[in-house]
Amino acid sequence: MPLSSSEKSSDATATAIRPLQRHVLFTSSAIDETQRAVSSVFCRHTLSARKQAQHTLDARMHHAAVTPQSSLNFLQYGSEVTVEPGLLGDFFNIQVQLTGAVETRCGDETVVIKQGEAAVLSPREYVSMNWERDSSMLIYSIKRALVERKLETLLDRHLPDPIVFNTLMRNDKATNAGWLRGLQVLVTELDHTHTFLNCGQAMSSYEDSLVMSLLHSQPHNYTAELNHRVPSVAPAHVKRAEQYIHAHADRSISVEELARAAHTSVRSLFAGFKQYRGVSPMKYLRNVRLDRVRQGLLERAPGIGVTEVAHRWGFMQLGRFANAYQQRFGELPSETLRGGHAVSINTL
Repeated sequence: MPLSSSEKSSDATATAIRPLQRHVLFTSSAIDETQRAVSSVFCRHTLSARKQAQHTLDARMHHAAVTPQSSLNFLQYGSEVTVEPGLLGDFFNIQVQLTGAVETRCGDETVVIKQGEAAVLSPREYVSMNWERDSSMLIYSIKRALVERKLETLLDRHLPDPIVFNTLMRNDKATNAGWLRGLQVLVTELDHTHTFLNCGQAMSSYEDSLVMSLLHSQPHNYTAELNHRVPSVAPAHVKRAEQYIHAHADRSISVEELARAAHTSVRSLFAGFKQYRGVSPMKYLRNVRLDRVRQGLLERAPGIGVTEVAHRWGFMQLGRFANAYQQRFGELPSETLRGGHAVSINTL
């Protein structure tokens, strides 16, 4: 039966409010089922009704993987609920409010995100949210490691502290409005079968643009340094040491060996890394090895466990290794191996 004009209008309105129609992940009316579904695919969290008499939801989630590093999601609960993921761990969420409002706590900040505004949730800050009944949002999730790598490239040094963004992204600020328009382009393309982002390289390039733009447009704890940074080039001995580390990360390397390979003294090597990379040469080596371990765990080769991969890259004390791994990536190595990232990115 053909749709009436009012039905067509209602259909178009629903599509506009519910983006990513081609990527429906689940719908549910049950609180427990919704909580399990979201937790099993994304991250563990608690979900509870804010009114005791409410026992049903009108929950819906759409999910589209952009790259292995990011995804776009539409989410609604259709009821007044409290969502409490705590620490997100290894991803940032940019949550654009499409309808309703959500009281959002992230770290020490508590703000009410209204329609047209967005919240930027940082992975190492405690998060909880109170959703209104008519609330829905578009969520762009990005791996913490990707954002950190991009900022390290911009600053040309290691980040000693986690990135913490201001929670509220205002839509009346020109740079934020521009970033949100850029995100809308991605949404539009993912809603179409034929897209100009028609290969992995195109998607990755667009993803890089969104991350770089976010770092320049949304205030965070490194904004002052980023805005006033004077470009500096690391001296040759630092670059030689880095090349040696990347080429021999699976071997036992002493600081004296590293200094000889860099054609410098141990003292100059430490001073160079401290000034231009923000870490000691041995911590730089440890970070490279941790990155290699993570890469190996994500490959999930049959019969290979955490111990084998850790030993391959020089980590013999597994307790200390697990602590260092969790500090760098926001999760235990066993959690990486279990495949909690099968849908490309954690999000809520």
